[in-house]
Amino acid sequence: MMFKDSCASTKIWVLFGMITLVVSFDHTLKDDFPGPYCSRINQCCNDRQDGCSLPIASTLCYCDEFCDRGHVSDCCPDYRTFCLNEPAPIQSCLHNGVYFHKFNTTRDNCNECRCLDGGIVDCDRDLCLTDDSLIRNVNSIHRLGWSARKYDEWWGHKYAEGLTKRLGTKEPTYRVKAMSRLHNIVDHLPRSFNSIDKWASYISDVPDQGWCGSSWVISTASVASDRFAIQSRGKEVIQLSPQNILSCTRRQQGCNGGHLDAAWRYLHKQGVVDESCYPYVGYRDACKIPYNSRSLRSNGCRSYSGVDRDELYTVGPAYSLNNETDIMAEIFMSGPVQATLTVHRDFFSYSGGVYRHTAASRGSPVGFHSVKLIGWGEEHDGNKYWIATNSWGTWWGEHGNFRILRGSNECGIEDYVLAAWPNVYNYFKPKSIS
Repeated sequence: MMFKDSCASTKIWVLFGMITLVVSFDHTLKDDFPGPYCSRINQCCNDRQDGCSLPIASTLCYCDEFCDRGHVSDCCPDYRTFCLNEPAPIQSCLHNGVYFHKFNTTRDNCNECRCLDGGIVDCDRDLCLTDDSLIRNVNSIHRLGWSARKYDEWWGHKYAEGLTKRLGTKEPTYRVKAMSRLHNIVDHLPRSFNSIDKWASYISDVPDQGWCGSSWVISTASVASDRFAIQSRGKEVIQLSPQNILSCTRRQQGCNGGHLDAAWRYLHKQGVVDESCYPYVGYRDACKIPYNSRSLRSNGCRSYSGVDRDELYTVGPAYSLNNETDIMAEIFMSGPVQATLTVHRDFFSYSGGVYRHTAASRGSPVGFHSVKLIGWGEEHDGNKYWIATNSWGTWWGEHGNFRILRGSNECGIEDYVLAAWPNVYNYFKPKSIS
């Protein structure tokens, strides 16, 4: 390695408070030390001339031909552009209206983008949960019946993450598929019905499962809670704890999903406490309710005001409903029910209207989800729909609800519809005969 003198042999560049040896010419020095240097003295020297130098940071830089020889460069930052008349290399990139520096990254929705030599932008190509193209394609479909919109909550997340963390219901087991189906006998059902209109103070609020694949417990607890309030005629208007089921059900995967029959079986065999006693946290923590514990008080919980209940909240065995009319009759007479559906990518961007999946998400993987059916209705053009409550919060859809085609088994919404009878407290205990 060649040096101009003993002093030059120890030249050190002090950059960002750190001492580093500069190997070869570094074009990025100009960003930190813009100068001017060589152009300031308007001089470029031939061969080796120690006097052809200027102070920079705590050392010197040179404007002579010798400065860029070998593997070590001590040239001034503007030596190549001023003395050799070379164009300044591209040190930044432009992507979606954003400039970012070489060796840095920026985000394009859910993908990371890198700035390479020559201003070339290299981005990951993962499928995002939503994007402008998907929304534009959905909204361009003539007479579709529903509209899509951009949700900030989805932006920046990969589609695979949405399938795992925003759904969570496993495909029904053989136990569910083979379940005997209940047939309801009913004389007349209205063209439209909404449980909220009939039982306004009994229907639980729209939940938000967060980034936890827990729809299998959220929908179960929500349906059971509504039915407790309805069947008790308002004496037990409680919100059952989905966290109790999420944390305590065995052989399920918590926030990575679970089976509906496991959630209903836990409610039937073990029972749960209410939400205020065991709040939802959106992850699977250690179970706080001892196995085979049957007492609210022993677990530090209280019963609903005015009800002398001590046992945990339980339901009878879950049952399946047979067809569209049976589902409607069940909701009309007994309250909301639980339904499963196949989720396509376009569903995440649903904003309002009667949903049907579109070709805009063709080719994308699908997931499985469970929701609460609370009613039904018809459009002016005769299109029939279900009214369902999702578990993504009130910011999504129609204040947390959505409508979906009825009678055609859209996305499998009518395949596996479940419900159970709550074991309400015996409010009318017989008087003892003296």
